[in-house]
Amino acid sequence: MRKILLFVIPILALNGCHSQNSVLENTIIDYLETDSKSGIRTDLKIKFVESEVSDILVSDSISILEKHYQEEYEKKLESAQKNVDHWQQSVAKHEKKKSDIVHKMLLAESTEKLNNAKSTLEEVKSWRPDYLGRYAGRDKNELIAKSVKCKLSFQNPKLSSRQELDATFIFSPDGQKIHEFIRGK
Repeated sequence: MRKILLFVIPILALNGCHSQNSVLENTIIDYLETDSKSGIRTDLKIKFVESEVSDILVSDSISILEKHYQEEYEKKLESAQKNVDHWQQSVAKHEKKKSDIVHKMLLAESTEKLNNAKSTLEEVKSWRPDYLGRYAGRDKNELIAKSVKCKLSFQNPKLSSRQELDATFIFSPDGQKIHEFIRGK
């Protein structure tokens, strides 16, 4: 009896995964074959070559947001630093010739712009966007979406050859609704 259970349990587990995958695949087929505006369905004879299902957790989303923040922060910081450097050079240039009335005026203007650029740089250094707190207080292992990366083939009824498509589909956590369709991998 024990040997039978050891054989049956993995099969049931695989069948559960296959069942979930087939539900997701059927949802993808419905999504691709149905025109969203008219509701008309076209049989594209879709066949899945490969598909990989993964869960997207709160922790995954947080790491994506952190990466986006870091890239945005570095760009803002670099731009602000370039601005400060530019106005420092301008001030230094006009200080050398401050005996001339025009350079005195330009020095005053450049000094003001330098001070503004320095305050902007300080603001950038302490910048923390609101989206970083989006998941505050939520369990990091909470499921927020499912991702299906797949390669599929289809046949447009107007063409005689089959075509292939690499795509990623982002589903609701229950796998019933597609939130986003991304061509390529």
